Amino acid sequence: MEFMLRDFIITQENMIFSVVSYSHPEDRVIAFLRYFPSSRGDRERDEKKYEKVNSVAHSFKFLEKNFPEYIFKATNLNTKLQAVPLDKIEEHLSPRKRLREIVRAPGDELEEDIKKLSSLFSGIPLENKGVTGSVLVGLHTNTSDIDFVIYGIKEHSKARRRLKELLGSGEVRDLSREEWLRAYKKRFPSEAELSFEEFLFYERRKYHKGVFGSRIFDLLMVHGQEIKPGLWENMKFRRLSKYMLKAEVVDSSLAFDYPAVYKISCSNSKIKEVVSFTHTYAGQAFEGEKIVAEGYLEEVIPEGHLRLVVGTTREAAGEYIKLDKT
Repeated sequence: MEFMLRDFIITQENMIFSVVSYSHPEDRVIAFLRYFPSSRGDRERDEKKYEKVNSVAHSFKFLEKNFPEYIFKATNLNTKLQAVPLDKIEEHLSPRKRLREIVRAPGDELEEDIKKLSSLFSGIPLENKGVTGSVLVGLHTNTSDIDFVIYGIKEHSKARRRLKELLGSGEVRDLSREEWLRAYKKRFPSEAELSFEEFLFYERRKYHKGVFGSRIFDLLMVHGQEIKPGLWENMKFRRLSKYMLKAEVVDSSLAFDYPAVYKISCSNSKIKEVVSFTHTYAGQAFEGEKIVAEGYLEEVIPEGHLRLVVGTTREAAGEYIKLDKT
């Protein structure tokens, strides 16, 4: 069974996880907790109430206390992750399959809008589209956002160009300043590495977010067969130290992937890429642009080259990618 980025998993304990990697250990799937059964929950699925995880720290605390078997010590990465053991999986949910179901027979107003939104991107084959998030697991409400998935690097680029056209024609609108501000406060709940005006500048040029009717939607990328996932055991990194660099982006084809990857050229020839694990810095810069970035330097083993990692926490305090305007 193949588990792809942005798929969801329901466990035997009815916890709901989102797959966050293309590569996995043999006996488990790298995924993070998104929803768990709770009498305090405000969403319902199969007559069970669910609570949404409000932060990565919250999810780790919940699992460590109640289900420690879902905490995985990734020795090759020298870190602690969340992962679902294969023998604990009750159901595997696919964004592609869910969108096909919605297109065939939408079940509510939100699903009707998803069907219409999909038709606006008719240049993207149905097999290259999907829907993830709360809609995938049936925990959406009438005010939920739409997490639209585009499979394939070229198809995602095409979808972003199409969104630019739709914004120009008025079929889709840009987020209002108030809606962008809510997004900004969600990304930066406390200390902010970007001012709101900086955030607005970067987000508006990405063409990965819009409003259809009254619903905010995202265009999320999952790369397809263009890149073969590496073996989990071959993924080895050694963290070195905090580091700031200036560089030119030489390849941004995976800038909207997870993690976002920017191939770079800089004064330290051993540093080959900047990698971001926070969505804030996905699509932040494009080929030919000069950037300044701060994060943690890591050695890629056994190749020996270095990478700069931004977003070692969701909040990414003290870590950023910006255009170099000097």
